[in-house]
Amino acid sequence: MLAARADESSPTSHVSRARTRCRLGTSLALAAAAGALGGDALAFDVPIGKDAITLDVSNTSDVGYHFDNRNTAPLDPKNPTIAPLNRLDDDYGDWFDRLQVRGFYKKLSFGLRVDSAVFFRLLDRQGVQEFIREKLGRDDLALENRFGEELHSHFGQLLPGGARGLVYPSKLWLGYKNDWLEATVGDFYQQLGRGLILSVRKIDEVGVDTTIRGAKLRIGKSIGDTRIEASAFAGQFNPIRIDYPTGRILHGAGSPLFFGFPTASDFQSWVPNPRYNPKNPGIEPEFILATKRAKPSYLEDTVVGANVTFGRRQFEVGLNGVALLRQANSLDLEVCKAQPGADVDACQASFPTFGQVGASRLHDQIKNFSATLRLPDVKDVLDAYVEAAVQHQTQGRVSSFGPDGAVREHDLFGYALYANVNVHVRDFSATLEGKHYRSFFPLASNTDAGGPPFGAPELNLLTYSLSPRAESIYTEPIGAPDVCISGGRGRFDYSLTREKKIYAWMGRFASWSELDATNSDCKTDASLRTDTWDMAAGMELSTVDGKSHYWGWLGARLTDLAEPTLLNAEQVEPTTVFYREGYVRYDLGQHLRGPFSIGMLGYHRHRTQALETWVEGENLLAFNYNPSFSFIFGSEYTTREGFPTTYFNGTIAYRAKSRDRWYQRLAESVRLFVGQRRAALRCVGGVCRVFPAFEGARLELVSRF
Repeated sequence: MLAARADESSPTSHVSRARTRCRLGTSLALAAAAGALGGDALAFDVPIGKDAITLDVSNTSDVGYHFDNRNTAPLDPKNPTIAPLNRLDDDYGDWFDRLQVRGFYKKLSFGLRVDSAVFFRLLDRQGVQEFIREKLGRDDLALENRFGEELHSHFGQLLPGGARGLVYPSKLWLGYKNDWLEATVGDFYQQLGRGLILSVRKIDEVGVDTTIRGAKLRIGKSIGDTRIEASAFAGQFNPIRIDYPTGRILHGAGSPLFFGFPTASDFQSWVPNPRYNPKNPGIEPEFILATKRAKPSYLEDTVVGANVTFGRRQFEVGLNGVALLRQANSLDLEVCKAQPGADVDACQASFPTFGQVGASRLHDQIKNFSATLRLPDVKDVLDAYVEAAVQHQTQGRVSSFGPDGAVREHDLFGYALYANVNVHVRDFSATLEGKHYRSFFPLASNTDAGGPPFGAPELNLLTYSLSPRAESIYTEPIGAPDVCISGGRGRFDYSLTREKKIYAWMGRFASWSELDATNSDCKTDASLRTDTWDMAAGMELSTVDGKSHYWGWLGARLTDLAEPTLLNAEQVEPTTVFYREGYVRYDLGQHLRGPFSIGMLGYHRHRTQALETWVEGENLLAFNYNPSFSFIFGSEYTTREGFPTTYFNGTIAYRAKSRDRWYQRLAESVRLFVGQRRAALRCVGGVCRVFPAFEGARLELVSRF
């Protein structure tokens, strides 16, 4: 697991300050390298007079084939409405490619990234009909429509016609930098403070790579011992439009800033013929084709922000502000729908507005402000960080018209406090974190979380801010606990020797939005409160030469309700048990001889949620020939009802020792994965997403020139 906090300015200077608690030596380093576009590329120069342009070219190509992912419920001929739509993620192939070119000339930098996707052996309309006929023994237009809508939603494609290739310029930028000024036009990353009010960055592990496409200016000046910096930026958010784990295509509304980006197309489906007469079935057909007008699954959000920081070596003060401005279509939509004889489908296509859950998606203007205080270092013993933020959400979505006009979501005001203190005294260190949030929401993207044919529910995870959680990096949130929460955590480390360290942490949190994620006004009733204890203890041992290590830790998370509650329809008596988890995690690496080593990494979890109890785990066994080869065997398991119980996979990873020859640059790193992975919620750096089940093969090739 990885907990990362980054301060990035542009895709050319992606910086991530990360602390890793789980590693598997060379094997995981190879896996990470195979999927990354950042990092050092082998540059070459193009002469221009007395100077030269330095170019870095890198390409990541990812080819996979999906077998039966074992996530399909059996068909019931008596009830076709439970048809296995997950059949759509079986028996097809995909090819994703990411080409990036970066250039440097004197004080200028520029770059372009082109993303592409190709899908092959997808079901077309005829294939859908044959599948339904095979399973049910008859044609079924309702099922055909559902399959067709899901295919269209995933791959942006009308049926029949197969899969359409997608190629678009996902990132482009031009920058200038000297000793006191930095300017960027195009795509750039941006974070203010610790991400509480804005965090736009790249998290490869969960498939997130969002930038701002617009303009940014930053200036800095030192006056004696005082440093002053100021920046301002404006643009539209630019998430990656291909969801690599699922193949989902995110269709924008067509902003002029995003030329060449994917757009949705109309969809045809079978509907009952209003002129059909069952007494004379030969005159008119029972079903006719109808066209659903194309609708985007993402509306580009506009952002404007600025920050100022000033301070000396002993302290630094920052002031930050950001405004999120959404496309405000809800009023126009309701006006259109209120017209006599209005075509609702046409209104929704002309004024797309998504039905959303979550306050920050129900308001078209959100303003965040924060003040920060950082003590970088106090006599090599203490460093601290404090941030206070406020949030004002206005221009609520219009839901209907009443006697007094448009009925809107009411305005919301929230605030957040976060503090972090690190203490170091000889062999002892401690980290203390605390947070107090009230009606403070992440800046969620304007994404359609609905179903087919135009929704993109998998990309509902996109947000433009990331609140510091002050919790362990393994926490999987239930509901929206950080909207209304108070608590903190302390971690304590003690080094027995240079090779031996013990540590433990303890956290305590009270939330009023974990049980009810819709508690946007932050009501603090006892019936809404959950109380959580989060604790763990472990030990790290390593050899003197650092070639071997043995890490292991035990932990538990206990969440109780303040009042006994019925959590599901099967309960007889109310309970105060909301969530229980106990786990063991380990990371072992043993050097054998010369370049050979072995490693083991994994965890076992015992979980209870809503009175359902199950165990799950993942384990990796690696044999490494450093630094070039890793051979990894993986196993996963779960006893949760409705899921296959065991999963097995294998990986071969290769990394070139040097870049001296052309074939080493062509195949700087290669990774081949064959096998199965279970569907699971995975969290990285506070960002969580559900990864779908997978069974098949996938080959990644990274080239750098």
